Amino acid sequence: MNVKSELLTTWEAFESLQTIWDDLLVQSDADNLFLRWDWLNCWRKTSATPISPYIVILKKDGHIVAIAPFYKQPYRLVNGLKYNALRFAGDQGIGSEYSNFIVQRDNSEPLKKQCWQALLAYKKEWDFIWLTNIEQWTTGGKNLITSLNSINELNFHQREIDFSATPLTSLNNDILPSLSKSLRTNIKQTQKYLSRQGEWQVSVTEDLSTLSDDLNTLFSLHNKRWQQAGLKGSFERRPAMASFYQQFAQHALKTGWLRLLKLEVEGEIQAMQIGYVYNNRFLAIQEGFNPDFLAGAGQVLRYFSFQKNLQEQIAEYDFLGVYSNHKRRWLAEKRQGCHVFIFPNKLKNLPFKLKKIWPTGAYLNEA
Repeated sequence: MNVKSELLTTWEAFESLQTIWDDLLVQSDADNLFLRWDWLNCWRKTSATPISPYIVILKKDGHIVAIAPFYKQPYRLVNGLKYNALRFAGDQGIGSEYSNFIVQRDNSEPLKKQCWQALLAYKKEWDFIWLTNIEQWTTGGKNLITSLNSINELNFHQREIDFSATPLTSLNNDILPSLSKSLRTNIKQTQKYLSRQGEWQVSVTEDLSTLSDDLNTLFSLHNKRWQQAGLKGSFERRPAMASFYQQFAQHALKTGWLRLLKLEVEGEIQAMQIGYVYNNRFLAIQEGFNPDFLAGAGQVLRYFSFQKNLQEQIAEYDFLGVYSNHKRRWLAEKRQGCHVFIFPNKLKNLPFKLKKIWPTGAYLNEA
């Protein structure tokens, strides 16, 4: 296979890929929302700090057949030694999961191997790669790890992580009968309590003119919950995250992906959920509820979210990262994914070989 690699390090070069990016993604073995061109474009535009892109592409007969999108991030070891890291595009601050290379499906594993080889050829420009949230249970995720494992010059440590999702295809029209007795009772009783509070409804934001205000309400509810615990919510700690939500949600509403649900009682929003439907899969991104209101309102909202997905014949309710007892109660199944920490043979990388150091601990941190 006569394939040549190119390295793109400007956002102008990234923009030039817009017309082919999603076409390549849709036919790949890694088609997910977090790899869409618009998702990554909104991420870089709303970032609180400048981002240096580092994108490897492969071309065959002049046509792009693979994209491996990274960005550069400086790190520092505890002894002061500086490192240039490559991190996967969009992996911070916006809720991205499922990192993978975008390649032609028919030659997935060989093309991913060539992406690793191309990255290795540029190893003078970087010291390690931090690749997170890989769907190791899928063909695309397996091909990514298998291809990496075939490159002897790249060392890597792998850490298993849990994901969770609820299959919907066997639930018919209602999830309630399949839930535990205690959860069913909680949902039914809370709906009765809501009716005693007055008129209530669950609706979906469909009007672009109200989208921004509805998102601000979501941010406020989410922050209020954490403030009660003496902490700051995600949107308060990361204003850039709120900006990303505002920008991408506009695009997602126009494309039909956005699912922004709100539970209103007597005209006041008490709970909200934002998610996206992509590739017949609902991605549960974030929630917020009023902690001073009725306990269980969030459960009722999630029940309506499940019902909406069943009505739309969506195949899966994806809770994304982490498997918990709370998600298990909603029939979620555990999935095994991984993070990988990758480094070539360099003298400065010797500590990584001697000790399993991760770029999230006490020894190696962002500079």
